[in-house]
Amino acid sequence: MFKFYTIPSDDIIDKLVGEQATIKLSSAFNLNDPYELKFNLDLDPLAEGHEEQYYRNNPGSTFEDFKSWQKHTLEHDGYTWYIEQQLRNAVAQTIALCSFTEENKNNLMWSHYTNNHKGICIEYKPELFEYLKTLKGYVVFSKVNYSDEPPTIKALEDVNSKVRKVMFNKQSEWKYEKEYRIVFLSDKDTEFIPIHKKYIKSVYIGARVDKEIENKIFSVCRNTEIEVFYGITLGKSYEVHFQKHKDGTFYSKTFWK
Repeated sequence: MFKFYTIPSDDIIDKLVGEQATIKLSSAFNLNDPYELKFNLDLDPLAEGHEEQYYRNNPGSTFEDFKSWQKHTLEHDGYTWYIEQQLRNAVAQTIALCSFTEENKNNLMWSHYTNNHKGICIEYKPELFEYLKTLKGYVVFSKVNYSDEPPTIKALEDVNSKVRKVMFNKQSEWKYEKEYRIVFLSDKDTEFIPIHKKYIKSVYIGARVDKEIENKIFSVCRNTEIEVFYGITLGKSYEVHFQKHKDGTFYSKTFWK
């Protein structure tokens, strides 16, 4: 699995691939898609099962309270939208996630997530995900589904099914990302989880990475099993291809200046 990173300064390299490497979790509120966690709620207040659920959610309520809720739901079109947003916010406030992708050759990914090829891409070994699943707060690791419309969730659907649909569905336009997500319970906007650098297989350097960032990568990865590659945007095709770093070799990665 691969993950793309913007590198605003060379100290971030230590945080990502240094002796105490980490992966970054982000709240859904910080993700770049404003439709993140969006869904459509199928709510029929007259359906069997709502009365029992109403009492579970509202202990001490009476039958008259339930009938009042039914009437309000039927008469106010905005109520379903309100419940959608309530659930969406509840999920967003209690989880943080980290996104990965199946491949690292997509030019759009390099452009969008590494500040126009000025960042890096890290390849992680499969063992990383087995380790993360053992940590406190781990919820789920899964592939993202893509669709033209938001998923439909039935009001009486199992809560685990609801949450999974909300967390692992995105608009079809994002399909090129081939995204996987690992989700943890968290109320923080950003959180870094320490990992052993043995889980890092390779570092891929963007075609426009500054020389000081490049040198920092070599310094941190030297005398380790982490391989370093250059992302090359020159050649006879539009595909980003890679060449393994070799001391003393000059790599022409992008435009001449």
